[in-house]
Formats: sequence, structure tokens, C-alpha cells
Amino acid sequence: MILYFSGTGNSRFVARRLGDYLNEELCLITQTDPSDVEFTGSDLIFVFPIYSWGIPPVVLDFISRLTDGFCRHVKAAGSRVIMVCTCGDDVAKAPEMFGKAVKERGLDLSGAWGVIMPNNYVLLPGFDVDSKRIEERKLEDSHERIKHISERIRQGIMEIDVVRGSYSGIKSKIIYPLFKRWGIFPSQWHWTSECVGCEKCFAVCPVGNIEMRGGHPFWHDNCVSCLACYHNCPVHAVAYGHSTQHKGQYVCPLHK
Repeated sequence: MILYFSGTGNSRFVARRLGDYLNEELCLITQTDPSDVEFTGSDLIFVFPIYSWGIPPVVLDFISRLTDGFCRHVKAAGSRVIMVCTCGDDVAKAPEMFGKAVKERGLDLSGAWGVIMPNNYVLLPGFDVDSKRIEERKLEDSHERIKHISERIRQGIMEIDVVRGSYSGIKSKIIYPLFKRWGIFPSQWHWTSECVGCEKCFAVCPVGNIEMRGGHPFWHDNCVSCLACYHNCPVHAVAYGHSTQHKGQYVCPLHK
């Protein structure tokens, strides 16, 4: 079973390719009630993007709300719990963070892999999407990387194979908590005069946080900072304060 979360399509693409290789069922966690999910398949594989060198809060919340019965079933079946994350560059201590989250549910992390994918975070100064050349290179390299991960899982070779990057402790233990506390402000989202009322942002929000009012989007408080609304806007009319001015857009071209 593959439980995945994705905003702009990178993790969706990885999850679907892994599902094809490993013959595992896919479940999008933002469309799945953790109290109702039933374990199927051989392994329990989580696929998600890295958020500020940590685990997306929506993923941690989902894990915390899985039923005791589900977790006991996974453990009794002898199934492996596996993390596959997507990131623009590095993951720091994210595997340890994920391992702690599943440990609290009575499960043990068996293996963790990372897949380098194009950057999409644009909400802070100095952060922008990759150049087209780098984007294309990352996408091309991802095919072989996913195949490699699938083979390692199939062969039962469990390992932590990620790019940690420099200052990993500072990034995951200091910057990530700050991001969780101060990095997600739904009130900062707004539409600009370019908005044509196409409702694309409303349609792509994975948690239904956007409401259309008078032909324009309004953001409620349940934002998970996936940036799907921003990157999918066809006229670049979705903005986050002033942070996204002159920033690029990216949607994974491989996820459909």
C-alpha cells in the first residue's frame, strides 16, 4: 500500500511509478480518512515532499490518526514501513523525524529513500523554482532513481539512502519547527487583478481550503502550504503576500 501526499505533482508521479513497479495500491491521504483506511498489499510505503527539511504537517497528522487496529495489522503482517520522499536538494534529518512519528504508533521504519525533483517552494526570499535546464535534468534523472528504489524494495534491501545536505541538525531541529510555527499563514494568500475566475485554484486544492466568492478565490484556515493553487494558476494571479512577486511556477509534467 502506498499512502501519498502531493501538491504540484512530484510526489504523485513518484507514487504512481512505485505503484506500477511494486504492484501496490495508491491512496491519496488528503482524500482518505485515516480512521477508515484498511491495509492492503505487501508493504506500507509513504510518499511525500520534504517541507523545510522536515515532514509535511499534514502527513504527520495523518500518521497520528491511523487507528490502532491498522497499525497492529501492519505489524502482525510483518510488513515493512518505508519512506520515499521528494525534495529539491536535501532532506536533512527528515528520516529520523518520520521514524519517530511511526514509532509512536508502534511501527518501525525499515527504509528511506529520496528522489531529487524540481524545486517549487517560492514563499521566502531567495527561494524560487529551478531553471528550465535544471528542471529537465532532475525530471530525466528521476526515472532511473525510482526504478532503483523499486528494485531495492523488491529485493528486500532496506537502507537510508537520502541526500542529507550540510547543517542537517540545524535545518531539521531549528528551521523546520520555525517553519511549522511561522511558515504557513493562510491569510497571506490572495488573488490579484489578473484573476479571471477560472476556478483552477479551487479545483486543485488537495484539502478543499479554497472557496469561490463572487468569481474569485478565498482561502480558509486549513492551508497545508502545498502551493498547488499558486503553481496551477494559468494567469499567475495567485499571490502570497509580496513573497511570490516575480517568482516562477512549476507543475510536474509527468504526473498525469
